[in-house]
Amino acid sequence: MVPRKPREERINEIIKAAIEVFLEKGYENTTMEAIAQKAGVSKGGLYHYFPSKDMVLVFANEKISEKVTGIMESAQKCSSMREGIMHYIKSYIRYWLENPKETAFLFLSIAKILEKPELLKYYQQYTVDYVAFLEGAFTMGVQQGEFKEHNVRTSAITLMAALDGILSYMIFDEVLQLEEVLQNFEEKFIKSIEIVK
Repeated sequence: MVPRKPREERINEIIKAAIEVFLEKGYENTTMEAIAQKAGVSKGGLYHYFPSKDMVLVFANEKISEKVTGIMESAQKCSSMREGIMHYIKSYIRYWLENPKETAFLFLSIAKILEKPELLKYYQQYTVDYVAFLEGAFTMGVQQGEFKEHNVRTSAITLMAALDGILSYMIFDEVLQLEEVLQNFEEKFIKSIEIVK
C-alpha cells in the first residue's frame, strides 16, 4: 500500500498543478477535472480539498502571497527602516522577475477578480496587510529619526502601486535593468524623505 502524503504536501502539489493548468488553458477553459488530472488526484479527491475552481484560484494566490509575507518579515529584521524598505523593494521585484509563472498567474488572477467581484473579498486582506506593512515601516523610520515627518500612508500606497506597476514595464521592456530601477526607487521613496546626518 502506498503511504498517504501529508495534507500540506498534497495541497502544494494541487496548487502547483493548478497554476500550470490555469496558465496553459486560461481560467475559463480550466476544469476541476484537468486540475485533478495534472495533480495526480481523483476529481473527488480534489473536491475534498477545494469546493470550486474559484477557491483553487484564491488558495493558489494565498500560497504565492506567503512568499511576499516572507519578504516583509525579512525586511523587518533589517537594522534600519531605510535598509528594510530597500531590502523589501529589491526582494519584491526580484521575486516576481525570477518567478515568471507566478507573475503570469498573478496577472491572470487580477483579470479574473475584475470579472468576478465575489472573489474580491479574498484579495482585499492582502492589500490591507501590504499597505499596513509599508505604512508601519515609514512610520518607524520617522520615529527613529531616519525619515522626515510626512504622510506615511501616501508613501505606502504610492510605493505599493509603483512596485506593482514597474513589474509590467520590466517584463515588457528589456532595456529596464534592476539596478537602475532600484536607484530610481531609492531616489523617489527614500532619499526624498531621508534626514541626512
